[in-house]
Amino acid sequence: MPIEELDKLYINIGELAQKFNVSVSLIRYWEKEFKQFKPEKTIKGTRKYSKKNIETFNSIYRLIKVDGYTIEGAKEKLNSKPQIQSNQEAIEKLTELKDFLTKLKDLF
Repeated sequence: MPIEELDKLYINIGELAQKFNVSVSLIRYWEKEFKQFKPEKTIKGTRKYSKKNIETFNSIYRLIKVDGYTIEGAKEKLNSKPQIQSNQEAIEKLTELKDFLTKLKDLF
């Protein structure tokens, strides 16, 4: 699912399940298994998934359903190296680095 197409700040668990064609119970199970995947909850306990939550779920989904990792293998893979969560985050970091290097060049 292209995360960029998300037009709301948050989606609920049913919408997330529908977008990935998985069951709601699988999402709840992965919440328990993966510390990186924790949605916000309302006072009533309704789960609210942000773009970052969806990106994390997408990573877990890809590792398990597409690449064939076990739960433990996916946990190791997620913990093995820091990941840039989105293209936008990568662009922001590279822009900051470019600005820093430009300022440094101008000093000399």
